[in-house]
Amino acid sequence: MTVDEWFPVAADDPATTDDAAPDPIADEWFPVATATEVTPGTVHPFQLLDERYVLLAANDANDASVTVVRDTCPHRGAQLSLGRFDGDRLECAYHGWQFDTSGRCRHQPAHPDATPSEASNLRPVRVSRAYDLYWVCLGDEPRNLPYYPAFHLHPGRTTICAPKRVRTSGPRIVENFLDMAHFPFVHGGYLGTAPHTEVRDHEIASVDGELRAINCTFWQPQPGPGAGQGGDVEYTYGVSHPYAARLVKIPSEADGGAAEAFEILLAVSPESELSCRAWMLTTAHSPSADLDSFNEFGALIFGQDVAVVESQRPARLPLDPRAEQHQRADRTSLAYRRWLVARGIRYGTSRNEPERGGTGPTGSARKP
Repeated sequence: MTVDEWFPVAADDPATTDDAAPDPIADEWFPVATATEVTPGTVHPFQLLDERYVLLAANDANDASVTVVRDTCPHRGAQLSLGRFDGDRLECAYHGWQFDTSGRCRHQPAHPDATPSEASNLRPVRVSRAYDLYWVCLGDEPRNLPYYPAFHLHPGRTTICAPKRVRTSGPRIVENFLDMAHFPFVHGGYLGTAPHTEVRDHEIASVDGELRAINCTFWQPQPGPGAGQGGDVEYTYGVSHPYAARLVKIPSEADGGAAEAFEILLAVSPESELSCRAWMLTTAHSPSADLDSFNEFGALIFGQDVAVVESQRPARLPLDPRAEQHQRADRTSLAYRRWLVARGIRYGTSRNEPERGGTGPTGSARKP
């Protein structure tokens, strides 16, 4: 059976065409720091969408006094986070220009009596706290944060894995997260094992704008961190953000069933098209769950993925359905690729490859 027979591709399918519309990637929200590390008087440099930024937490740090600005001095382009930050002012290490936590330039030592011009100020970008992470949006028309209701439905039961750098595109990382067929091969002994390799048919649906794969069932030798035996596991996957995905995992009845279910949010923050930091949140339904064990298990599983995902070529995710060969188990990943096209995302995909007339790493994203 061909891909056209079980996932029909129309002649005018948007995944096979290009358009000149700006890539709205800058309007998406991306995680940059955990809430626990953003303490009063701290500074947190990071790279996002090919540019340097820095998060500043004022001395009286709360959500309203956390600021994100370009990590580049407007004077001569030095990296501001190389300088000193006392919780009130950030001082450039090159010429000593000082900026307050709103981004306003307050002092230029070479001219101590002058009032710095408006052009000397730094322009803050949007920052928001959600799911115990700080998120940044660089664009002017912010889209939605990833949908992750488990965080609020099960308060106090979420653990966050330290972000891991992966040398590939964000969409490749997300698609791997949505894939079950690799379980027996990449995660043998944990999420799968031969001869239990079949990916049973499942459904694709759209629920309130979220792409979902439902009724996903797979046999696993270790359905969860404390599992005692193998059995069928039920998955539901959801995509509401181009660089994020969530899953709900319900172990076999022998391992507690719905009472021992847990959920994961994968959120990928692109430093560039081909280098990302991946954050993983795990939320346990059971009040007695060992969150440390979930964290360790999640880090182990994600670590097994890295070498394979980094090896994929092309590194940018192909959006033409005929660019790669497919199997029926790829139903969810193909739906995700079409979802990216519908959202207008080219950053990190084949539609942004320079050889195809794209603009390369920076794309045409709108950024300040």
